Amino acid sequence: MADTDTTHPPPSAVTFPVWNAALGYLGRWADELDHIRNVPVAPVDGRSGPGAPASAWAVAKAAISLAGAPFGISAMAVAARRAQRMTLGRIAQYPEHLHAVAEGRRSPLPARRTVRAPADRRYLITSDLHRCIPGRLDWPERQDTKALYHQVLSGYAEDGWHLIENGDVEDFWMVGGSTWGAVYDVARLAGGAVGSLGTEPRRELLREHLDRIVDNNATTYRILRDGFCADGRYLRTMGNHDDVYVDGDLVAHLAHHLPGTEMADTILLSAPGATDDDGIEGVEAVVAHGHLTDAWNGPGFAVLGRAITWLATGLDDLPGLGDTMDGLPDEEATGRLLGGQGRNRLITLDPRFGGNRRFDSLDEQRLFDALADDAPAGGWPWLVFGHTHFPMLRPEGTDGVAARYANSGCGVLDGAFSALEWVPDEEDPLRLVLWVDRGDDVERVELVPDGPALSAR
Repeated sequence: MADTDTTHPPPSAVTFPVWNAALGYLGRWADELDHIRNVPVAPVDGRSGPGAPASAWAVAKAAISLAGAPFGISAMAVAARRAQRMTLGRIAQYPEHLHAVAEGRRSPLPARRTVRAPADRRYLITSDLHRCIPGRLDWPERQDTKALYHQVLSGYAEDGWHLIENGDVEDFWMVGGSTWGAVYDVARLAGGAVGSLGTEPRRELLREHLDRIVDNNATTYRILRDGFCADGRYLRTMGNHDDVYVDGDLVAHLAHHLPGTEMADTILLSAPGATDDDGIEGVEAVVAHGHLTDAWNGPGFAVLGRAITWLATGLDDLPGLGDTMDGLPDEEATGRLLGGQGRNRLITLDPRFGGNRRFDSLDEQRLFDALADDAPAGGWPWLVFGHTHFPMLRPEGTDGVAARYANSGCGVLDGAFSALEWVPDEEDPLRLVLWVDRGDDVERVELVPDGPALSAR
């Protein structure tokens, strides 16, 4: 079992004896099969990888997807077009959103949980960690970043830093990869089929899944709990892959593992003594996951992103197909960052469907154009995102002008992870860093803007 805080029992819930018994039986069955087969975290020659039940379910999903492709593709195109029209409206409202959250007013956008934190503290800001269950979905294990994150986090904790994990931390979207991953997928679909009557059974499934993620990352949660939560130095935002935390019951269950944790949509790093009356002028940085103006993954539109993730993870489990659909950054991606070839340009998208040839779905350029058109007299505070998996610091727009923007990148590069450091006593408080596993040691590399690219320093 996970090394959790047993002094604070999980929140009570209405019990559904038949569902809970079935879930318990299926969980034990899945664990036994995965244990017998020693389900690997990466494809192994001559083996099905995720196990026979997961592969069989992947075949069934592929058959269903192919049969429904003519209707599904058309329906998704219509939905994406509608979502993009609404997202363009959200982008136009984003300046008002920033003013509203800074002034303690109700935002016009669906991101109303705001937390203020003093800007005169040092913060490590990470995102897109995608902690998951054992098996092929265990991205940190596959990318050799799990032990690296442990070592780096411990150092920041001992040095008194505060930590912001900025969304997509526990992953509830990826399915399959093991027998339990297939059980979770089927149970999740079954729960969705019964609508509102399935609210509590759905919660129980998600609690079980969260417990398994914690079990699989027990050292990480021990460091978070003892090194940051115990001293009130841990903050969280919600991303799209962990959007189950719109439910306060599941936030409470997370707090069972990480005592004191609250879930925010936006964290405002505010000047010491600043209040809501100071408005945007009292805010030095706005920290959010970044999916709010994403037509494929934002609140209300996430069914599109979930569908793509559902299909991709299913294809990744197909027998004989291998490691082709996971979308993980490879060794070359890490090498580009170390070699000064990391992209440092705002992302632009097709305005009709909210995408581009690289399958990006966040139009940073259009967002910053909207902010430029409605800037306050003193300028906007720093905007700090994750979500895109592209680390950036003061990236150039299409006009060559640098934006007051930073992106932490992602926690599952190949043998590395990128992060941001907020250091308030410096003229430029944000530093973009890359932590790299060098085998017998870890290396901290600072990435600095160099025109449209990043240079390693």
